[in-house]
Amino acid sequence: MKRPGGVAERGAVPVSTLLPLPDGVHALSLTRHAGHRRLHRGREPDVTAAMQRGWILSTALYLVAGIAFAGCAGTDPYGGTRPVRLPEVATELVQVTTSDGIRLDGALWTPAGGPGRKPALLLVHGYAGNFYTGWPGLARGLAQKGHLTLALNMRDHDLTPQTSLFEDNRADIEAVVNLLMARGAAFVVLVGQSLGTNRVLFYQADTQDPRVRGLVLMAGPGNLLEWNIRIFGRERALAVLTEAQRSVQEGRGAELMLVDLGPLGKVLYSAQHVVSLRGPGTRSDPFQNIARVNIPILILHGTADRLADPAVAERLRAAAVATPSVQPYMIPGAGHALPERVEDILPILGRWLEAISK
Repeated sequence: MKRPGGVAERGAVPVSTLLPLPDGVHALSLTRHAGHRRLHRGREPDVTAAMQRGWILSTALYLVAGIAFAGCAGTDPYGGTRPVRLPEVATELVQVTTSDGIRLDGALWTPAGGPGRKPALLLVHGYAGNFYTGWPGLARGLAQKGHLTLALNMRDHDLTPQTSLFEDNRADIEAVVNLLMARGAAFVVLVGQSLGTNRVLFYQADTQDPRVRGLVLMAGPGNLLEWNIRIFGRERALAVLTEAQRSVQEGRGAELMLVDLGPLGKVLYSAQHVVSLRGPGTRSDPFQNIARVNIPILILHGTADRLADPAVAERLRAAAVATPSVQPYMIPGAGHALPERVEDILPILGRWLEAISK
């Protein structure tokens, strides 16, 4: 298998905000530039989009910084109850440019002692997710235990119209794995939540990236067409897919469709996006992809998850025929937002990370 390549070229970011990093990687120091709101200048073709992007990033900066600099006293982030003095963690906003020219934003939590030899973690959100909600508490807890940790905005994040192909997730994840390795990571563990589980499984199955040594799957939805059939029934779910396939066949794949996601609300998807997620040739099927993954896998699912069927966890375990180790854990009473259940999942995750690091 071809090993993913190097970091893409540098994007347009004010030089005054940059820390010295490898080409294609940009970092904004929270400690020195917390008030800097104009993150993009000069090369944005759409001024409105640039302003919106700057507002989102500056808002994210305050959210992430608020967690990053909230006091050091607390309990052991791996589950202990004795009050301890927690290590300081450096927090940055970072940007990378993918191999196909898409600029992505994220937050990086660096342990006080640097990355060391412990695995670095890349946190990949699900549908309508982002790096600045849900992940910061878990990311900081991991960094306090010595893990370089990065949460990423995928190219289709938040409630923006979803227009990419599912296969584009490979370029997004590859760019950030490159970043983590450039920052001194010994190796990387990919953590996916909800749709993010399908993303990280696809990446590793498709690339067999030797820099990735483990996968963590949180609240996986399973096969996306099956998920829609469970929510809406077969006839209605197949009608949406048929409409999208017809548009693609007629050369109208980029046209937007108003798609009902049930409990998630109605959203704008391009027809080609729908087909790439749910069509017969989709690369998103997690049960097919996990069968090709040959590194350790940790599966976490809440017993009270009403969005993603908890039975998916056992189906994933059964399909993981190539891995040397697959460990499923059901979190009692937890719903779909597992990354927010830090006290429940961090002890499990911490023990698993220690085990695969030996």
